[in-house]
Amino acid sequence: METSQSKQVDSLEKKLDLFYETLQKEGHLGFLKNSTRVIFFLSIGCPKRRADVFQASETLPLKAWRLVKRQALQHYKESQYDWLKLDIVESEESHSVNDFVKVITETKKNYFRKGISFDKQYRFAFLEQEINGNAIVQIDKQTGRGFIQEKNLKEYAKSHRPLMPKLDLSRIDKIRTFTTRGFFFEKNRLFPVHNTNLDNGRRKTPLTIDEVDHLIRESATFLANQVKDTGAFVYGYFSCFDKEIQFYNVLRHASTLYSMLEAYELYPDEVLEKAIKRGLHYLVNHCTRSYTIQSVNVAYIIDGVGENKEIKLGANAAAILALTKFQEVFKQSQYVEITQLLGEGILQMQKPDGSFNHVLYPENLQVKENFRIIYYDGEAAFALMRLYEQDPQSKWIDAVEFAFQYFIEKKYWKHHDHWLSYCTNELTKYRPRKEYFEFGLQNVLKKLNFIKKRETTYPTFLELTLAGWNMVSRLREHGWEELLTHKEIQRLEETFHVRAEYQRNGFFYPEVAMYFKKPSRILGSFYIRHHSFRSRIDDTEHYLSGYVAYYKLLKNRSAYRERGVS
Repeated sequence: METSQSKQVDSLEKKLDLFYETLQKEGHLGFLKNSTRVIFFLSIGCPKRRADVFQASETLPLKAWRLVKRQALQHYKESQYDWLKLDIVESEESHSVNDFVKVITETKKNYFRKGISFDKQYRFAFLEQEINGNAIVQIDKQTGRGFIQEKNLKEYAKSHRPLMPKLDLSRIDKIRTFTTRGFFFEKNRLFPVHNTNLDNGRRKTPLTIDEVDHLIRESATFLANQVKDTGAFVYGYFSCFDKEIQFYNVLRHASTLYSMLEAYELYPDEVLEKAIKRGLHYLVNHCTRSYTIQSVNVAYIIDGVGENKEIKLGANAAAILALTKFQEVFKQSQYVEITQLLGEGILQMQKPDGSFNHVLYPENLQVKENFRIIYYDGEAAFALMRLYEQDPQSKWIDAVEFAFQYFIEKKYWKHHDHWLSYCTNELTKYRPRKEYFEFGLQNVLKKLNFIKKRETTYPTFLELTLAGWNMVSRLREHGWEELLTHKEIQRLEETFHVRAEYQRNGFFYPEVAMYFKKPSRILGSFYIRHHSFRSRIDDTEHYLSGYVAYYKLLKNRSAYRERGVS
């Protein structure tokens, strides 16, 4: 009788055969025809655990494939493998140990994007994704010197490189770094992957409107799944070793709900709706406290625990954004009173010069910090604009204009804050004044070169540039075309398209997630590479908001073209 395990192996064998047939059929192996040595890495993964990797060095592609295939079938462990990936060595460079240490020392944390072989034969060789997914290249905090974390390397090899001999780093005198040409296979579909330095290992597909749709749906679903029954979030993970972040920030709780509502507005979904409502209930009923200040009733969001509890300007602002967005999307008015009270709380934090106090003690409302972080100011002004939209009392917009006098005088555009960009866009809907448009343009345009070339994915740049872009059409409507040139418009558009594409390097596609300890935990989320591949709710939130704005732009252009054709 055929055993269940033999059926599973048969299934894997069929997947492997189809994978290789597809590679040949689509002509992806042609670049090897003149090669005298062919080095294959076959990665096999599933959502439950870190991928296993098998390696072969042969004279012909078919020989190398047969070897890695045989290795994989002999060491089959899972009931189902969802992902296959083949990496083929394309170029290599040899270094002395000292030169290699110099290279990794001078490389930004987690941005070493090449594979490493500790021997000429590639018996002790690791892909870039294996290295970064296991924190193998590190920087010594005391000396600033790069080094190989031998413990992580050996533990990984023992568990996921079953045929690799025991490695002794003390005997290494030469180290090879290498690049690969890679191919990912999922659900019988083949994806070539990037092999350029900053995009390495991520699928090479165009950023179509359907792909943006995919990014939004996946990341919104991820966030919905992080909302616990209590309404609080699982705050995040350090993805390499599946370590949950033991910290909480109510400001980020609220702003994450805001991004989820933006996604829900595009794609209504029952799971997402329930998660949003649980999160808002937690925010209002567990994190909000009422006060009376000189006969004025106000409310504040209380952040922190124990002696570290505090009132943060940004938390009140984020709560208003989430609550007003909920009322807009769901056509409900249950949070009108609490948003007004939170708005009054912000007004009480505004100083005589138009700026804001940033942090208060919740016991007595005394000022704890006049200033903490630049984002609080723009966030507060933006929240008051959204409140004004639903509750058009002049005090809300008057406070924003008062704040803008201060922002303009102090040249706050130098901070290039995406919240200020959002706020300027909203303010000019109601107060289309030249000085506000000028401020909004300076906030974006003077940063474009930096934004376009930034190596980190830094998700708020997409939000910043698109908020600025949304202001351009209004600027024209009110006759302020002279404030920016055609060339500046082109640069702005080019920049946000570049960022939208580049920020895909922060998304946990399966071909990236498969090299981390628990892929199912992080699939569909976004991460920050230089923060140990941290996947935190606010990281995903900012990527999500940016892609929602980008989707709307693409959708509007598509609709416009369709109308033109008709």
